[in-house]
Amino acid sequence: MDLGSNTLRLLVAEVDASGWRAVQRAMATPRLGLGLRPGAALDPAAKQAAATAAAAFARQARAAGAQAIALAATQACRVASDGAAFVGHLARELALDQAAVIDGRQEARLSRLGVRSRLDGPAQGLLLADVGGASTEIIDLADEADLGQSLALGAVSLTEACLRSDPPSAAQLADLAHLAREGLAPLAGRRARGLVASAGTAATIAAMAQGHTAYLPEEINNAVVTRAELARHFARLAVMPLAQRRAVLGLEPKRADIILAGMAIFAALMDILKLDRMITMDAGLLEGILLDFAAIQSLEKPSHEA
Repeated sequence: MDLGSNTLRLLVAEVDASGWRAVQRAMATPRLGLGLRPGAALDPAAKQAAATAAAAFARQARAAGAQAIALAATQACRVASDGAAFVGHLARELALDQAAVIDGRQEARLSRLGVRSRLDGPAQGLLLADVGGASTEIIDLADEADLGQSLALGAVSLTEACLRSDPPSAAQLADLAHLAREGLAPLAGRRARGLVASAGTAATIAAMAQGHTAYLPEEINNAVVTRAELARHFARLAVMPLAQRRAVLGLEPKRADIILAGMAIFAALMDILKLDRMITMDAGLLEGILLDFAAIQSLEKPSHEA
């Protein structure tokens, strides 16, 4: 399970030496990072929603035959005063085999692991951007020596900072673009052959571009979205009231209020890197958590079970 600032995601899979195969997937949107400021406590209602969803997912995983369950929590739990305690509570209550709050570099490394498990073609020269609810992780896809960067910039936090009216005003949209560029300033001067975009915002952008009525992970993996396509979809969504945005084909209704901020981050990334397109991936952090956990489980098996 991947417990982020916006969503909680579940992947039940079979893993062997040749790779992995999804058995079941599920997602909930407890929005754990709602209104969160560093050092403050998690919102009680969001914690309850996350705990309820995690309990349901643990039952679902075991019913599907899962032999072990891991959970990794990211930015919301990293910065909240009670984040680690909350994850510890989930571990005990749900009898999880592994549960931890991972730091930004661990998140970037696991995202790289997950993306590479489904990436077509060579990873050399590609930069991975995992845009979450409250942080963005950046890492070289090929260079194992690159430990990654974690930037305090995400779709939920940027929405809360900039977008106050429905639909947002021109001034708010200008603030959005400005803060996205400002948050990505540490990347100034960095160059890459291409940008690989992972996590929910990236997958949603690809789904909208493809016009899918159903979410198809393997159609999202390795899809290409151009800067012009991104700008066109942004302009279309920016003038819509939230209720209308929720009905857009390919846009998950519960992501409709934060999608503009996520799109602004990817637009700024392409501008800074001087790229005119990005490759989208459904595979990412969740799959990396799976593969990393499976590797640990394999190493811990007694020799007669290996």
